Amino acid sequence: MDKDYRIMIVDDERIVRDAIASPGIWKEYPVSVVKAASNAIEALEYMEEHEVDLVLTDIKMPVMDGIQLIRRVKTRRPETEFIILSGYAEFSYAQEALRYGARDYLLKPLDEETLVSIVLKCAQEKKNKTFMDKIHRTPAFAGNGPGEVSKNCYSQTIVKIMDVVDAEIANQELSLKWISANRLFLNENYLSKLFQKEVKQKFTLYLLERRMFLAMRILAGDPDALVQNVAQETGFGDNPQYFSITFKKYTGYTPTEYKKYIRGGTPVKR
Repeated sequence: MDKDYRIMIVDDERIVRDAIASPGIWKEYPVSVVKAASNAIEALEYMEEHEVDLVLTDIKMPVMDGIQLIRRVKTRRPETEFIILSGYAEFSYAQEALRYGARDYLLKPLDEETLVSIVLKCAQEKKNKTFMDKIHRTPAFAGNGPGEVSKNCYSQTIVKIMDVVDAEIANQELSLKWISANRLFLNENYLSKLFQKEVKQKFTLYLLERRMFLAMRILAGDPDALVQNVAQETGFGDNPQYFSITFKKYTGYTPTEYKKYIRGGTPVKR
């Protein structure tokens, strides 16, 4: 399992640092404790040269407290998330930290299940944002809005191919060969080379991206959408199993997981 979500602990109490950094807590999850710092200065020095996704920081520390740490980091790396570690007597400080951009706070002594749940929620939200950013950067979605293709920079032939894809997206037989024989009546090899030259990707990948984005849009917009219906609408015919496998490979989620995820995150698996 890739440990692709990096967290750092900042606390002047060694027992707290060791408890959160325990490998036994995170071994089943895509989370890596990259640093356990005893103070904010040490944390800032580490972040000068290393990426950190989430910082769990004590609210009251000598030299620089957790609120000051948040303010310093957020001015330079606003994407870094923070969770405050707080005692009951420091709740007012925790509230102030939330105003400065902390995601949440945890009361000491820490409850492991709550800790894991909050961290995994942050990790999953980052994964979702990264995934959607990636989708919107692909040529198939390079238009002015989600799922809209900008066709102004392409030749008339490529625009016709894109128009056929949009009109025939549910057609199981849809391919460049089918478009060549049934719509444009031009040589398939010529269309393939022209498409790759202008769009900078193979037609098969473009078609897959269009189908996957349509599937995501349907699943996100209709909580009652049946997988078998989505499969038919996106060109997979009466093969919802193959659609689900393809969707999982492309997005990292099953269709059911994606519907839950887009509505606030999937439940933590224990």
